[in-house]
Amino acid sequence: MSKIILFDAVGTILKTVPGVIEVYRDHGQRHGSKLDVAEIESRFKSARQRLFNLDLSARGVVAGQLVSSDRIERELWFELIAAVFVDVKNPHPLFDELWEFFAAAKNWALFADTAAAFESLKAAGHSIGIASNFDSRLIGIVDAFPELACADFVFCSAGIGYRKPDPRFYALVEKKIQQRLGRKIDEPIWMTGDCIENDFFGPVRHGWNACWLDRCAENSSDTAEVDRIGALNELLGRVSGT
Repeated sequence: MSKIILFDAVGTILKTVPGVIEVYRDHGQRHGSKLDVAEIESRFKSARQRLFNLDLSARGVVAGQLVSSDRIERELWFELIAAVFVDVKNPHPLFDELWEFFAAAKNWALFADTAAAFESLKAAGHSIGIASNFDSRLIGIVDAFPELACADFVFCSAGIGYRKPDPRFYALVEKKIQQRLGRKIDEPIWMTGDCIENDFFGPVRHGWNACWLDRCAENSSDTAEVDRIGALNELLGRVSGT
């Protein structure tokens, strides 16, 4: 039976080239920053965790708590850049450069297993899409990759109005899919991605099926009972087995 499978974007099907921290270092240096890679990475992780509420678990977040829009996402990323590059007197030009850098599809690449996973799922008759915490820049990035042209749906948090793992994100995505299909969805939607809270616990809490994409083969008591895959080519077997 045909199913609907949604993928997270960054870290799941897409990655930056070069890596985010390297990009930050190179652009920061052009604006006078003396921070090394280790310091930038530490500051980036701390600021991102604080500004984007990464401490919130999908099981504890209150519906409507994680609002999103293009304006909100841009403001949050500016705050992050300012928090990282404390030695840059005026972070606005640096932020503008980085914003445009990550808007350009040429600075992104697909993971090696992305195209084949999309192709095999479509060949099996499934509908596929992308559902990501991102602003509207994501649309242009996705459109630039022919391998992603078979995606039936592309959703970003800024367009939905809420960020994963807010329950309203999944509810509104499901509603929009039903509106586009012109019918009620008979089976639970599938979700996969590299963030265990956003792409496993959040969807499962909403009643969806989910697989956590664990490319690094992490092991801990928190993940022992989680349905996980190590690569996207395992997803077809998971979906077909339900």
